Amino acid sequence: MFLKFPDLVKWSLVICLSPLLLLSSCSKKGSDGPGGGDYYFKLNVGGQSYTYTANSYATFSSSGDIYMAGIGGFRDMSVGNKNVASILVGSLSPISQGTYKGLVYPGTSGNSPAVFFSWIDADGTTFSSLYQDNATNTVQITQLSSASVKGTFSGKIYNALSTGSPAINFTGEFYVKRVN
Repeated sequence: MFLKFPDLVKWSLVICLSPLLLLSSCSKKGSDGPGGGDYYFKLNVGGQSYTYTANSYATFSSSGDIYMAGIGGFRDMSVGNKNVASILVGSLSPISQGTYKGLVYPGTSGNSPAVFFSWIDADGTTFSSLYQDNATNTVQITQLSSASVKGTFSGKIYNALSTGSPAINFTGEFYVKRVN
């Protein structure tokens, strides 16, 4: 039911490196998006809405047989790890337009979730998705080009440091600059 150690290490590295990739690759202003607006990462966490416009990104990579996309945004890069949202998508095929949920390796031991959510609030508290929500945590990529990625997401996150914390609805949409 839980990740095997090598899978856990892969996902942990991606999670830890996502904010660093963001800090090193984002500019202060996004390019014009559809209708003349800037890039954005909009999220609703437990009924509270947030919009990150100047610091949003998408990065793509692969590790072994897993293809990954990291999509996210910061409210203010100068604050560090506060007001940060990220989505990680994993697949056995290159990431493309479509819907992602469930498991990367269905039916085998050591399954890895296809979608992982993370949010660090204004106080620096980390919230993340859990393995048991893999069937309902969903990312839909509606547009994908060499310059940008657009889509929606929905699922549940939990306080990462509090065992038995209640589920919090985590939904939103993004139109972000593709870094690579």
